[in-house]
Amino acid sequence: MEEKGKADLEVKNSDDKIDEILENVGSISDKLNGMNELFLKKIQSTSFEKEIADKLHEEIQKYRNDLHFQLVKPLILDLINMRESMKKGVGNFCKKTDEEKLKLLQSYIEEIEIILENNDIEIYETGNRENIDFDAKRQKIIKKIETSDEELHGKIYNISSSGYMHKGRVILPEKVEVYIHNKDEEKDKMKGE
Repeated sequence: MEEKGKADLEVKNSDDKIDEILENVGSISDKLNGMNELFLKKIQSTSFEKEIADKLHEEIQKYRNDLHFQLVKPLILDLINMRESMKKGVGNFCKKTDEEKLKLLQSYIEEIEIILENNDIEIYETGNRENIDFDAKRQKIIKKIETSDEELHGKIYNISSSGYMHKGRVILPEKVEVYIHNKDEEKDKMKGE
């Protein structure tokens, strides 16, 4: 009987261990189910956040596009009005006298100047005085004129076009022709003498 009692005790201990293992497996299973639910919620949350971010990005892009148009709209309207004005002027251009043609072209230049002024663009021109130094911040050299006179080096020979500024910042410099001292020419003259 003793053996039967030992066997029953071992079976009971074994059953207890199996029950304990099953409890642990059940507990682990519950925890895994909980983690699975959290993971699914996180995935749903992430896709919801991505969807919101995409919608916000789309709305911002629409706003930017509209804002850009609102900023350039006055300029576009000015250009449309100028185009219509030019169409009227071109209609009977051939019948006009040279003086009338010149006045018409001058009026277009003035219209463009007004459009630029309305958009905070300042037109600047360096006066046609003699011995004006080249200013790299406000001017761009388009042609170099060689000279043997060293005093003329870096001086403006001719101004080809106006410069344009926006709120004190040059956006298109004046185009100028500048004297460049040619040392070789001076040496050649000395050798020839």
